[in-house]
Amino acid sequence: MLAANPFQAPWLRNVKVMLVSRVDWWRAARRLGLKAIGLAVVSAPLAAYGADPFATVVLPATIQAYFVTDLYAKDSGFVSQVNNDLGDHVKKGAVLAVISDPELQAQFQKAQAAVQQTESALEVAKRQLVGLQADLALQQVTLKRQRELFAGRAATAQSLDEARAKEGVASAAAETGKAKVKLAEADVTAAEAELERLSALLQYDNITAPFDCVVTRRLVNPGDLVQAATATRTSPLFTCQEIDVVRIFADAPESAAAVIRPGLPVEIRLSGPSAQPVRSRVTRIANALDAATRTMRIEIDVPNPDGKLLPGMYGQVTLTPQPQQAEP
Repeated sequence: MLAANPFQAPWLRNVKVMLVSRVDWWRAARRLGLKAIGLAVVSAPLAAYGADPFATVVLPATIQAYFVTDLYAKDSGFVSQVNNDLGDHVKKGAVLAVISDPELQAQFQKAQAAVQQTESALEVAKRQLVGLQADLALQQVTLKRQRELFAGRAATAQSLDEARAKEGVASAAAETGKAKVKLAEADVTAAEAELERLSALLQYDNITAPFDCVVTRRLVNPGDLVQAATATRTSPLFTCQEIDVVRIFADAPESAAAVIRPGLPVEIRLSGPSAQPVRSRVTRIANALDAATRTMRIEIDVPNPDGKLLPGMYGQVTLTPQPQQAEP
């Protein structure tokens, strides 16, 4: 026979997990070997038996780095230099390794020569345009004189026609010279763009730290042949983690999710007898329950200047939800 108050049932005395839903009751019954549970007990929420919705909640928690980044090669080549190893603390932009790609270097040098060549061609086109414009000016002055002479009957119609034709040819040549200048300018722009592209690829040959971090994995050695990660699935060269500030993850049950808010005080206890409790506040919450576990993810950012909080550590988070005061 079931007890009048299910929370006083003998089989619940050794149960340390607070059960808050029908699913929890059913799972507990199966673990304890019970064949059945009365429908009244399964259907009753905790509030019906005086359970405090703002009671202290203790959750398992995991510490993770604030940022975790795997570094891959953008270009294929041989590793010529490895500057850092496991556990090294590096600053943002520090070169962790260098990849040697002679073919790419040759392409870069060729692109530099192409830029110089197109710039020279542009200079030649500009000088030619100056000459053509000078010739056009001369032909225009000659045509004007022929018109004056023809008006005074000092020149023949043949001379005037020849002056007009020469002026037209000079004008067309000047327009052609302008077009050649524009074409040369476009060639310079294209050559400079190719040079910038190859220069960017050469920068990828330097594997750099994306932020101030610690190297937690090194999977490359000098002389290794690495492939571009954009072409094939490859292993990362390094894994970097930012641990000056760590994130502590915990999953709150459905019964407590509604009363957990950012800013709620928490106490964090790590595993081990010498671990000291850390007090902080909830930084952010998911604002949604996981459909599979019916829990809500909460995150707590904790400063870690001495590096004692290591990613992967296990601990417990204690939260004491407070009732929200109604606004007047």
